[in-house]
Amino acid sequence: MILSFNLYDNMFIAVYAIVMAFIFGAIFASFITCAAWRMVRGEDWIHGHSHCDTCGHELSTMDLFPIISYIALKGKCRYCGSKVPARDLIFEIALGLVFAGTIAIHGYIDPFVIELFVLEVIFLGLSLAEIDSGKLQSGFLLGLLVTWILFAGFMDDVKHYCLEGVAAALAISAIMYCVSKLMSSAKKQKVDIDIRLFAICMLYTGLDVGVVALVTACIAGVLIMLISRKKSFALSPLMGIGTVFALLFGNLIVQSLFTALGITSGLM
Repeated sequence: MILSFNLYDNMFIAVYAIVMAFIFGAIFASFITCAAWRMVRGEDWIHGHSHCDTCGHELSTMDLFPIISYIALKGKCRYCGSKVPARDLIFEIALGLVFAGTIAIHGYIDPFVIELFVLEVIFLGLSLAEIDSGKLQSGFLLGLLVTWILFAGFMDDVKHYCLEGVAAALAISAIMYCVSKLMSSAKKQKVDIDIRLFAICMLYTGLDVGVVALVTACIAGVLIMLISRKKSFALSPLMGIGTVFALLFGNLIVQSLFTALGITSGLM
């Protein structure tokens, strides 16, 4: 990876970078949760001002500090006293921890870790929007696609990276199309599977690592189903977890598996 700086060459810088990653994660979580909320409701999520969902009062800067404002105001609106949803605080802390964990695990400050940060933010927005609306928001999917295009140029072997990603996207699209046809035939009614998310995720992972992403998403889905006892759930959180996990650990997992089986991997 070009433009790469080893985080652990200096422990002070490492700790500083991890702490800053947490702070930025919380900030971006605050923004994207608000954006997802507005997008689902058809509000202007770019130019609109943050406001209380109960009284409609425009929030001031002091009300918008991630985590700190929630704690200082005891989870209530400063103007009407209504309770602010705790999920905002939860996702701010969660994304902060994910950012911090990502850079700590990767160990480098480079375009790849920045790409992961962007992915994690978009996946959070996509997931929240799907949970609230029951469908994938095209704006977030476009954001994932544009991010892949923008960061592809920073890869060591751009041609190989792009070809493998496109091949994986086409392969998963064909597979999911066949699955939808088989399910439609079995149920004797049309079953639509939105293959866009699968295809875009495979652009990032490629073929080998893409399998890790899909398996991880399936495992996450089973665990959520067992814990929540729900038979249906949003797809984007599962694919987000699977994709980010695969990008961080996928190459290591695939190479270890190939080594154990005595197969020579073509991974770089």
